[in-house]
Amino acid sequence: MDWVLITKFGNNPIGAIGFVGDDAVAIAAFYDDRDGNQDGKVSLLERFAAKISIVRLDGLSVTEVAMQARVDPDVLERDPSFAQVASQIYLNFAKGLILDGIYAAYFARGVSMTGKGIAQLVTSSTVKGFVVRKGFEGVVKDAFYNVTGR
Repeated sequence: MDWVLITKFGNNPIGAIGFVGDDAVAIAAFYDDRDGNQDGKVSLLERFAAKISIVRLDGLSVTEVAMQARVDPDVLERDPSFAQVASQIYLNFAKGLILDGIYAAYFARGVSMTGKGIAQLVTSSTVKGFVVRKGFEGVVKDAFYNVTGR
């Protein structure tokens, strides 16, 4: 397998595209999805920001590598169809962001209030109530994403 380094802003490599012959078959990102400043370390602040974010960052780095590679002459020279693959990766990532936004805007508050009500009916303990509420929210969120295909 041959690898082509993908750089961003000069000589700063962000990932690589793996080739078998002239077909792009793998995308490797050098940075964690949560590493916002791409310094190679996920700081406590970056970890916290990713945890409380209303959108999931899963696949951000791979998407960034693919989108940068779609305009890289070394990649397009070997596999001209990679631009379409990169566009599809981007659309899949964007679909997830849109679904996260829809859930946060239209469902999250109502689900949280309903979960709080259910927790108050089930138990009077604050800790148990928190566990019940978060469990309820998790089940509803998983059901939403299963129905929408994320």
